[in-house]
Amino acid sequence: MADEKRYCTIEESIIESCKEINLMRKGLLPKPSGNWRDWIEGLREKYKDDLEEKEVITPIKKKVALR
Repeated sequence: MADEKRYCTIEESIIESCKEINLMRKGLLPKPSGNWRDWIEGLREKYKDDLEEKEVITPIKKKVALR
């Protein structure tokens, strides 16, 4: 873990998050466009190749007698 590099420190991240929350409360940040359904649809479009149905081979389950 000592070799792990961060873009910013945890303290800086928390400070920036608090600043963003204050701006949201004051109404100074732009309102997010659309709703969560639009966001999900955008994700589906972006990752449609990954989400396509693929043939899945399931192993045959063997029946085992109880002891």
